[in-house]
Amino acid sequence: MEDLELPDFALVEAAVRDAIRTRDASGLTLLGFGEISIVLGWPSGAPVHAVKRVPPFRTEAAAVVYVDVCRKNLQLLEDAGVAVWPTSFHITRRVDGTAVVYHRQPVASAAQVGSRVLRDAPIADTHPLLDAIVAAAAAVVTPTVGLDVQVANWIWDGSTAHQIDFTSPFLLNDTRDDLQFETSGFLREYPALLRPYLKRELLGLVRRFTTAEGALGDMVGNLQKEGLDQWVEPAIAAAARRGIIVDRATTTKMFEDDKKLLPLTLKMKKGQRWWISHTGRHYDSLLPERTTYEV
Repeated sequence: MEDLELPDFALVEAAVRDAIRTRDASGLTLLGFGEISIVLGWPSGAPVHAVKRVPPFRTEAAAVVYVDVCRKNLQLLEDAGVAVWPTSFHITRRVDGTAVVYHRQPVASAAQVGSRVLRDAPIADTHPLLDAIVAAAAAVVTPTVGLDVQVANWIWDGSTAHQIDFTSPFLLNDTRDDLQFETSGFLREYPALLRPYLKRELLGLVRRFTTAEGALGDMVGNLQKEGLDQWVEPAIAAAARRGIIVDRATTTKMFEDDKKLLPLTLKMKKGQRWWISHTGRHYDSLLPERTTYEV
């Protein structure tokens, strides 16, 4: 599907860190963003790669574990018959002993992103993309394996749906009380006093994705976020054809709750960035200006 020369991730990291330091990302090409990561085009100006940077890990060993979990997640999807967008993982070691992981993918056509596909499609009672998403949720999720199936996480080429979002592999441990990789780097983006509370809240969100009803309910809620209300009932009907009951009122509550929580978490990150920068330290994440709930 691709034959591209890999980027020099030391150069990518240098450009990102400069943007963080100066609070000026105008030299970077923004392709998109979610609640966890920003998607950059590389090289800037004429991008052929989509790169996603996750918060730095304290050690290279922790970064290796995270990459192993990401690869395990991809394998679980492929074993379940779900197509995945070509993705590679790259660890950049830094002089202070920390490590940064980049996800790299070929740039996809914006017209093939699932939310754009549904926005451009004529209104109908069904759509094959919705059927493919329902099938993926039914095939993949277990009590310890979650899948974020919102339509923006898929590339639809007219016949196959490819999953594209792997920055937060929702693989829980056997007791379902934590993820299978070190999450402290993600939590360090927030004020220290709030981290235990946020970890509980975010783990609760992850558990949502470990049932087909929860994953598809979240997908329906995100259709409302995307302004795709005309596809809500067809999505619910697609789930029902597989015996999966999705209640519209419940999905609306999910959407309303997330609309309150996730913009608040970004404000917390920006507050933490202000505090660190005003106490002589270096904040190490590139933040979006707003969340997807504020677009």
